Amino acid sequence: MSTEVLIRKLDPTDLPGVAVVHMAAFPESALTMLGAEAVRRYYEWQLSGPHDSDSLGAFLGTEVVGFCVGGIFRGALSGYLRKNRMFLAWRVLTHPWLITNPIFRDRLNFVISIWKPSAKSPASIPPVHPKAIKSYGILSIGVHPKCQGLGIGKLLMRTSEEVARRREFSAMDLSVHTDNQQAIKFYESLNWEKDFSDGVWSGGMKKSLKL
Repeated sequence: MSTEVLIRKLDPTDLPGVAVVHMAAFPESALTMLGAEAVRRYYEWQLSGPHDSDSLGAFLGTEVVGFCVGGIFRGALSGYLRKNRMFLAWRVLTHPWLITNPIFRDRLNFVISIWKPSAKSPASIPPVHPKAIKSYGILSIGVHPKCQGLGIGKLLMRTSEEVARRREFSAMDLSVHTDNQQAIKFYESLNWEKDFSDGVWSGGMKKSLKL
C-alpha cells in the first residue's frame, strides 16, 4: 500500500469508505449506532443536497483514511432526516436496543427539538454567494484511528482552508464538544480560537482568513 497521502474531492463511490472511517473514528456517535448504510446516506446527502460544499477525502492508495466536509449547508441534518425518514425509522424499529442507549436517546431528543419540518423544500432555497456569508463552516472531519498521528487531519484542514480562501471567504467556523480536549487542542494548534461571541463558550470555534 502507498504511504503517500492523496487529498481529492469525494465522489459517491467513495462513500462506503467514508462510512468505515466515520464508524471507526466515532464509535459512540448516534449515527454510527444506526449502521454503515445510515452513515453512507448521511454523507451522500452532504454531496447531493442543496448545499454549497466541498467534500474532501484523504487516500492511502485506493483506501479512504480520512475526510473533511466543509462549506455552506442548507439542512445538513434536517434534510438528511427528511429524505431518509423511512429508512431511519426502520433501523430504529428493527434495533429497539438503540432507544435504551443513553447516548442515542439524548441525540434523538436533540434532533427532535431542533427539527422543524418546513413546507419549503431546501432545494428551493437560492444559492448564496460567499461574499454574503463570510464564514466557511467545517461540518465534519474524521481520520481512521489506525492512521492518526500521520498528519492527515492537519492536511485535510489546511486543504479546506485553501479552498475557503480560494472561494473568497473571510473566516471559517466549526463546532466541537466542549469535553473533547484532544480535538480542541488540535484546532488550536492550527490557530483556531474559541468563539465567545455570545458571552459563553458552547463549543463554537472560528478562524480568520483575513491577511
